[in-house]
Amino acid sequence: MRARTILLIAACALLAVRASAPVEQRGRSAPIVVFEDGSRVAVVNPDSSSISVIDVATRTKSAEVRIRTTPQTLAVSGNRAYVATREGRIVTVDLAAQQIVNASRVGVELFGIVKAGSRLYVSDYGAAVVRVIDADTLAPIAAIPTNEYPRGLALEGATLYVTHLRNGKMSVIDTETFAVTRTITTEADGNLSQAILISGGRAYLPQTRSNSSNPALLFDTTVFPVVSVVDVATGAAIPSARFTIDSVDRPVNMPTDAVITTSGKLYVVHAGSDDVSVIDLATRAKVAHIAVGANPRGIALSPDEHLAFVTNALAGTVSVIDTATDAVTHTIGVTTLPLAPNVLNGKILFHNSMRPTLSKDRWMSCATCHFEGGVDGRTWFFRDGPRNTTHLFDVEATLPMHWSGDLDELQDVESTVRNVQFGTGLAHDGDNCTPACNAAPPNARRSQDLDDLAAFMRSLSFPRREPAENDSSRRGEALFASSGCLSCHPAPLYTDRRKHDVGTGGGPLERKGSSFDTPSLRGVFDTAPYFHDGSA
Repeated sequence: MRARTILLIAACALLAVRASAPVEQRGRSAPIVVFEDGSRVAVVNPDSSSISVIDVATRTKSAEVRIRTTPQTLAVSGNRAYVATREGRIVTVDLAAQQIVNASRVGVELFGIVKAGSRLYVSDYGAAVVRVIDADTLAPIAAIPTNEYPRGLALEGATLYVTHLRNGKMSVIDTETFAVTRTITTEADGNLSQAILISGGRAYLPQTRSNSSNPALLFDTTVFPVVSVVDVATGAAIPSARFTIDSVDRPVNMPTDAVITTSGKLYVVHAGSDDVSVIDLATRAKVAHIAVGANPRGIALSPDEHLAFVTNALAGTVSVIDTATDAVTHTIGVTTLPLAPNVLNGKILFHNSMRPTLSKDRWMSCATCHFEGGVDGRTWFFRDGPRNTTHLFDVEATLPMHWSGDLDELQDVESTVRNVQFGTGLAHDGDNCTPACNAAPPNARRSQDLDDLAAFMRSLSFPRREPAENDSSRRGEALFASSGCLSCHPAPLYTDRRKHDVGTGGGPLERKGSSFDTPSLRGVFDTAPYFHDGSA
């Protein structure tokens, strides 16, 4: 009887340990993952086209494997890593041999990936589906249509939860029937939602709320950093449980990832302000605020929860946080970023809200609206009038910028830094935009930082997506030509780089007239809504 009692106690203890395992062990997409035994950490390096492995005991990088594509997130099982890439490929890496063992293009533009048994679940951001893939062969099993822009994934039992980057929605998928059973709106104005974790019957989604309906914007009324909360049983968002980070902690920019410890501490990573908020779930009070490296994108807990690992994408490092003291104890180099020094500095500036030259009160960065060079899908009420966000891909080739065509060089974003982000400016003295940027002296060569920011913008190019040519698209091409669209949208840029009055302007809030710069139609599929005021 005594032996049976001891066995029963041991079994209960084992169950308790398993129940307290961190969220990562239940399967969620992340750019950084701790191995099940806690001995190693794997991390993606998007700019280096590689993944790295850290030895936890020595706090050093033990391996870096080049995968020749842009990794977004990864899942680890045994000695294998499964990597979702921006180019639509899954790459399987043997971490012991430090080599690629399989690679296959399975979609358009992948982001999240989780593994369950012999299956991989992958969010295809570019095709609005979640793909089910055989983990051994990388053969497709199913494609589950979802709302637009599927991004972060979390698997709980047979249920898969999916975030959607630009619309604040969360899809719920039954992995046995491959069907979306519910679509939940977490925040009507939710944006930049690319991670999700499930804990205690609730889903937690780091997001940015876009206050784009406000016609009297100031810098601190534009966007709000939050962690939205959903009751997974009822499928209802819980606004009263939402964490508004600037109220709980301090102003931050772009909450990107989060984890929760079994002791009830919420760690939230902010990609724009280079820091981590630590919040007590029970009291909703700030526990700590931790500075980390440039552009942190993900966080993972060790199995015993003594350590948290934060990947700093634009520093090529991982910060190690002691969760007892909530202090960074080590910073581990995991890759050498291959970008030219001026482009790297410009990329850091583009994503950063910490420097007073760029932003007031750490509130917003260029990337807040132009995430990864693209768009936020919003129309904002600026001092010129209502303006739909445009992408920055190949932007120098399609100058001028702005719907009013008043920025004739890349360095004219100095005006945006000062008048939208309310930074003090990257150049000395004024912004050289009086009475307008294209009617004032050049901003080029006024500041190294400003020139570097322009250099990064110059490097932005479209994600390479193969067009789906079919009978419908060929008829559309013929109609496009026969209807005269080419007169203003000629190939190859699909813009004549001129202003026209096409009858869409002149509203009561318009302050720059009714003529607008012809937008390039390159990448138009990914830039809705359309027109200067987002009315189409």
